[in-house]
Amino acid sequence: MTFASRLSYLISFAPIYLFLKLARLVPFRRRVALGGALASIALRRFPPARARVMSNLARIRPDLSETEALTLCSEIGRQLGRTLTEILFGEEHQSRHLALRVSGPGLEAIEAAHAEGKPILLVSAHFGQWDAARIHLRDALGVEVGALYRPNNNPYYEPYLAAGAAASGTPLVPKGNDGFRMLLRHLKGGGAFAIMADQYHSGGEVLPFLGADAKTALTPAELAIRYKAPLVPCFGIRRDEEEAIDVVFEAPIPVASPEEMMTEFNNRATARIEADPDQWLWPHRRWKGLEKRG
Repeated sequence: MTFASRLSYLISFAPIYLFLKLARLVPFRRRVALGGALASIALRRFPPARARVMSNLARIRPDLSETEALTLCSEIGRQLGRTLTEILFGEEHQSRHLALRVSGPGLEAIEAAHAEGKPILLVSAHFGQWDAARIHLRDALGVEVGALYRPNNNPYYEPYLAAGAAASGTPLVPKGNDGFRMLLRHLKGGGAFAIMADQYHSGGEVLPFLGADAKTALTPAELAIRYKAPLVPCFGIRRDEEEAIDVVFEAPIPVASPEEMMTEFNNRATARIEADPDQWLWPHRRWKGLEKRG
């Protein structure tokens, strides 16, 4: 890494570091609210990120006026900031701080597989409190759920993000060949693993997501078939008016072809995002390379 690159990363990390240190001076709930407020302002004021969100909204929600889209953009930033704050302070964001209300038929399938020593695969999206399912399974059932993880490019920010994500469950496996081998060993040993399948995947299959073609990884379905593991979609949905998070373990996706199984997941994720559009990670380039396709 060049000196210029390292300096750039250091400068961009400086306000995050300041937040991480000063935020500890306030109670956890206020800290999360502060993180949400700052992220909301940043998303609206940082042109590249705002432009990406507005472009994605224009593609999927052409019915929104510019004012409505900007308002939604602010709320997207707030929700994202809250989740990232909870993750960054992972050692504190366990069940004593997050009011989790758990439901769904997938929970029974998870409990049965765990009792029999079989592997478990959760498939989810960067939506709401996306670590809530792992937190519940570890704290309430003693099921440690690992996760596939993309290390952040900023070497100063990365250790904080990794430590926070690991606080919700281990092993935390980096994307790449070495990480994938770790994932396979974990599943072979009857472990549980969570994969976020809502982001662009260069080698993925073109499947509909939110009504538009998007490259989607088939890996979760392929692994579920290979290891005879239940593939359980799960979502942590914020309910602000009740100060709670609904952790929903949906019915396992029926075994079919990988393409059919991941189409089913995309459909379920789409339904969640359409119901609460502010809770999804809109800044991501989900439709990269397919902008001209429907």
